[in-house]
Amino acid sequence: MKVNILNDMQMRELSFTEYRKGYWHYCKTVEEDITFNLTVKKEDSSFKIDVLDENFLQPYDYQYYLSQDPNFKFALTVKDKVEKIMLDLTEKGIVENYTAGEYI
Repeated sequence: MKVNILNDMQMRELSFTEYRKGYWHYCKTVEEDITFNLTVKKEDSSFKIDVLDENFLQPYDYQYYLSQDPNFKFALTVKDKVEKIMLDLTEKGIVENYTAGEYI
């Protein structure tokens, strides 16, 4: 997977912020207190994706939960919404070479 940085205006229009110098950050609420976070280093486009439980400031590993219980409704909802965010970021040219279902 690869992340592209667009021009500053486009990044801001796509809701990226520069709250940390040298990085673009995108955060979207997925479900209740679960957020999708993409942080991209401006210098070399290296990136980190986190799905976080904001109540505990810990990763929410919905893929692990689904491996334990494929019918876990909350984890399925999070998975579906994360997939939609990734598809949206792909369509907008931010993300490349992402395959649906890939481990996030």
